[in-house]
Amino acid sequence: MVTTSIPLGPFLVQENGHLTLRQPSSEPGFTFMWRERRFAVRIRQSGMSLSVPIGRLPSTSAGAGRRDATMAFLRKLGRNLPPGWRMRLLPDHRIQIDTDRPMDLPATASSLMAPVVGLLLRAAPVLDLMDECGIA
Repeated sequence: MVTTSIPLGPFLVQENGHLTLRQPSSEPGFTFMWRERRFAVRIRQSGMSLSVPIGRLPSTSAGAGRRDATMAFLRKLGRNLPPGWRMRLLPDHRIQIDTDRPMDLPATASSLMAPVVGLLLRAAPVLDLMDECGIA
């Protein structure tokens, strides 16, 4: 019996539904919008990385008080992020959260999406805080 696979973007879909990378050295990814933020997912042989800009640091023109209050809030937030999450300030003053998740390949569509949904559930309270503080 000859097994066939169907190309789907950077993946090959096997008969059993497993996804493999078409080019093992590549790092395919995708982005999606949720709550007015662009989430980015990159897939590697060792797992996936997820990142999202969660807000923007106010410029000095917005007033030193607002910027200082935001920095104090971000320091507290950084100490209370879930394990494995990293927060960083990008050159354009966006505040981004990154995390990596282990994942075995071949994978199924479900095993690709489950960590993404888990990230969204864990990110929701962080995004709520950012929105409430006007940092979105």
